[in-house]
Amino acid sequence: MVAEKKALWVVFRPEKPEMTEAMREKFLVSYQAFRDMEGLYSKVWWTDPDKGEWGAMYVFRSEEDLQGYLHSDRWQNKIPEKYGYKPQVVAVLDLGPILYKEAVLEGEGSWLSEPEDRIRSGDLSDDG
Repeated sequence: MVAEKKALWVVFRPEKPEMTEAMREKFLVSYQAFRDMEGLYSKVWWTDPDKGEWGAMYVFRSEEDLQGYLHSDRWQNKIPEKYGYKPQVVAVLDLGPILYKEAVLEGEGSWLSEPEDRIRSGDLSDDG
């Protein structure tokens, strides 16, 4: 039920911003772990290269699942160790209806901003 779900909006503001392609690679490494995470309904990764920020919008099945994640070893330790800094929680939000027009079942080729020819060819490099 949507009324029970909670959203978590997170932003990372690194001292030295990385290229979008480098960030996509980091996301792909963690894609399966998030897909298998109990209590996580969906996750959308995003980047804003102009601001040098990136982050995610998580949708959890409940407030309890969201709080469990924020108190987990992954959030408290593994993420800061992986990236060298801690992400900022921008907001915890109540949700309205959720519409997904397409199911994404794997990380590779899932960025909406990737040109179709790069997705089909498997070439996800900056120069391709």
